[in-house]
Amino acid sequence: MQELRGWLLDTAGWKPHGEGLFVARERHLNALQGAKERLQAATDTTQAIELMAEELRLAQVALAQITGEVTADDLLGEIFSRFCIGK
Repeated sequence: MQELRGWLLDTAGWKPHGEGLFVARERHLNALQGAKERLQAATDTTQAIELMAEELRLAQVALAQITGEVTADDLLGEIFSRFCIGK
């Protein structure tokens, strides 16, 4: 898992800067937390390879929320879930 983490950081072009401070939207932090939980679940799955594959797929879906790989329906669902829009 550590090698995967390092590869993802390198691929994203991340370089450590001093204090490591960064700015992120709440939804990005939530997506990262979700991906972390799914990766941990995949690591904990030792017997059923299908379950591990599903956990990895769900981690990718969480990361896709950050990279913008979401559908229009997903975006509308997010908007309508957070705001009260009158008729």
